[in-house]
Amino acid sequence: MAKIPSSSELRESAGFAGGLLRQSRLAWRLFRDSRVPGWVKVIPIGALIYLISPIDLIPGLVVPGLGQVDDLVLLLLALKAFVDVSPPGVVREHMEKMFGQTNEFESNRHHSSGNTIEAPYRIVNDDENKE
Repeated sequence: MAKIPSSSELRESAGFAGGLLRQSRLAWRLFRDSRVPGWVKVIPIGALIYLISPIDLIPGLVVPGLGQVDDLVLLLLALKAFVDVSPPGVVREHMEKMFGQTNEFESNRHHSSGNTIEAPYRIVNDDENKE
């Protein structure tokens, strides 16, 4: 009899699938961005060529099932490497556009009215001076 997955197992699986989907969308946006260097774009292209080529590191005949898993692992590693090697500013920009993640400090800095004074400061504890 098959075991029914618990709600935490379902959430974990959905989280993994959602993360994979978000990572794929981010990679697609980065691939289409002209600010990402061409040599970086070779990473996902190479992974796709390997995926459709007849050459396989671990053939499915040697260990059934493992032949397909190594293809999936290679594709996931290539996606991660592609995002990691892409320019961090471009990645951050696309993540903000996709997920609405903004750094509060950065957004305040860009939207300030110009009345900000940057200077060193020190904290003076008045209670220590009275004694």
